[in-house]
Amino acid sequence: MNVIHMSGRSPAHKQGLLSQLVVPRPIAMITTLDPDGGVNVAPYSYYMPVCGEPPLIAVTIGAQREGTAEPKDTWLNIERTGEFVVNLTTVAIAEHIEAVAREYPRGVSEMDVADWRPVPSQVVDTPSLADSPAHLECRVHEVIDRGDHTSCFSGVHIVLAEVLCITTDDSIMSAPDRIDPTRVRAVGRMGFPYFVAAGEEALFHQERVAYAELERADTSAN
Repeated sequence: MNVIHMSGRSPAHKQGLLSQLVVPRPIAMITTLDPDGGVNVAPYSYYMPVCGEPPLIAVTIGAQREGTAEPKDTWLNIERTGEFVVNLTTVAIAEHIEAVAREYPRGVSEMDVADWRPVPSQVVDTPSLADSPAHLECRVHEVIDRGDHTSCFSGVHIVLAEVLCITTDDSIMSAPDRIDPTRVRAVGRMGFPYFVAAGEEALFHQERVAYAELERADTSAN
């Protein structure tokens, strides 16, 4: 058995260990608006749903770039506008995940790099990604700052955001308000540099039986 104590290791090593075991992680392909009205795109895999009322999600955004001691463009845009869009990352756009994750100089459009197309959102000013089959239009609810903000592997902004509106393509729906998970073809982040695709052939299902039903079955059997 291997025992890996976290003390004495670098922040990058610690984060790497966590990232290789907390898997697979869904990827929030986040679009934001820059001060000139340009659309910024970046993938974030420290991302999860929080609760249904209010309908909140959480995204962890590093406080600093890896290459320079500057804040990430996504964070600067969210801090200024208070909104963003999470676009579902699927097999159809997977080939460009690492391309849009690069730390480009400000002013470089990741949309142009990936040859993606923006589409107007329903509620927020930030455009959604037309190449993605589902979009969560979000407004910032709360920001929790943690870690050392002078270190890109420590300092983070944990953004809790309310989902104001969801738009989806008909191709992933089984009913007007029901998503068919077997059609989504979502891509998850594994330990670097690997990803996983949740296609229908990779899925399995289990029935969920409530404990009360088990008790009733046992009582009937006796």
